[in-house]
Amino acid sequence: MFYDNDKVNLLIALLKAYNISDVVLCPGSRNAMIVNNIVSDGSFKCYPVTDERSAAFFALGVSIEKGPTAIVVTSGSALLDTAPAVVEAYYQHRPLVVISADRPQEDIGQNVGQTMRQAGAMDNYVRKSVTLNDALGDNMTYHRRLICEALSAATYGEGGPVHINVPLPNVSECPQVSHIDILPEKKVEIIRPTVIPDGVIEELTDILLDTKRKPMIVIGQTSQQMPINKMADLRRVVPVVSEPLSDPSCWPFNGFISTMPTEYLPDFVLYMGDSLVCRSINNRLASVDNLELWRVNADGDFSCPFRHVDKVLACKANELLDQLADKLAQRKTTPASDYLTWWDNAFNEEKQRIEEGVDEYSLTAESTVAYFESQLEDMYYSYETHYANSTAIRLACRHARGHRVCCNRGVNGIDGCVSTAVGHAAATDAMVFCITGDLSFFYDQNALWNQNLGSNLRIIILNDHRGGIFSNVSGLENCDSRYVAGVHNTDARGITTQNDVGYLSAKTVDEMHLGIVRLMTEETTRPMVLEVEGGEN
Repeated sequence: MFYDNDKVNLLIALLKAYNISDVVLCPGSRNAMIVNNIVSDGSFKCYPVTDERSAAFFALGVSIEKGPTAIVVTSGSALLDTAPAVVEAYYQHRPLVVISADRPQEDIGQNVGQTMRQAGAMDNYVRKSVTLNDALGDNMTYHRRLICEALSAATYGEGGPVHINVPLPNVSECPQVSHIDILPEKKVEIIRPTVIPDGVIEELTDILLDTKRKPMIVIGQTSQQMPINKMADLRRVVPVVSEPLSDPSCWPFNGFISTMPTEYLPDFVLYMGDSLVCRSINNRLASVDNLELWRVNADGDFSCPFRHVDKVLACKANELLDQLADKLAQRKTTPASDYLTWWDNAFNEEKQRIEEGVDEYSLTAESTVAYFESQLEDMYYSYETHYANSTAIRLACRHARGHRVCCNRGVNGIDGCVSTAVGHAAATDAMVFCITGDLSFFYDQNALWNQNLGSNLRIIILNDHRGGIFSNVSGLENCDSRYVAGVHNTDARGITTQNDVGYLSAKTVDEMHLGIVRLMTEETTRPMVLEVEGGEN
């Protein structure tokens, strides 16, 4: 059965027109009309998730695999519960479509229960916010324009979250019918130039091959797939500073960037992507006098952690690098300079320091991640890796190579890291590994209370019974660790048991090694968790 509501059915038709096929549905009464008609339509992959905060992060995880993903919530504070994930999607440029049911306009501000001002509530962190106001009545032409504006904004350029607010009557006030003819609505087509001018590629090539210059390419977090087959060619010409959140072929650099000699700092930077985990690079490049910086961003955005921008290239980073590598290959010239040699040596020495610095016989977070990554190289199946924020992602930057790394580095918070991995696992047949610290896991433990859990989810908890990264804050060494570092005595055994999730515990190095092998190879019908309880790094 369908509810006969023109706004709802127009919205559903346009979701299909924009190829949004995956929808996370949260329970409620005001949004029941939308939820019911989406399910009844039969065209969507639907994921029921009860908790709106976790559901929104779950949708973020689905979007990694499936692209634009919608989440439907009821009226009132349910919308605000999605805010942490919406902010994360905003800074990650993930196309998250938040659809909120709302009370009729006449109820707003009248002390009616479960009612708040929802229109514009997410404005600071969405690319577009629209309300299908009752005052428009049956003007479906204007409703169509508003919905198309929002859905187009979700996928334009770099992409990002949008909010569609839908005031609705009680379901009891809307008739039910056995069938509704939802007209095949067309999306509004937007034509944008896609060709990067040859002159830009030529100019960049000249700069990179100029032995009198000191160029550098910096690639921050991005959802775009870099041309991996051509990155080695680029590195023969220019230092490329990147992390596994953008470039699986990256080289570690965090250890030497703060102390590197001033004479080997660049005078030209081609910057693309968003934030980097390593903060030192931001400070070092911001300190360079007379630095020429070109920003690559498909939206034409000026944002830059290095404080200034000289030129903005409104194009996709991966396409620019692909064309740039081809042009450099045509020139058949590799500049020989002390600058390039120094960077090549520094990258290699840093890699060696990391490899030699891991104590294989110590049960630390670093030894666990290093062993996990070494075993991952031998896996024959498809996999994805999610690292939580704080210590975990920093260890990924030291040890993860040759594969994509996902992490909620939009605002760098610990909230929703596990829920995002759960959503990604629900949207793919690949094995999904989530490596998380203890605070990140327990903060988001509701992620395991989820109807969509499958056997392709594997979680490693690095449990040192504290927020390890907070323990190292300079000047707070003598402060009570209960307040600074969140010291606790909790383990995950009970949480996994109540959610029917497999549980492994490791309190020795041998148990950790065996646990990781089991996690990677054991066939199960439910997810598995390995909790490594070790000392501090």
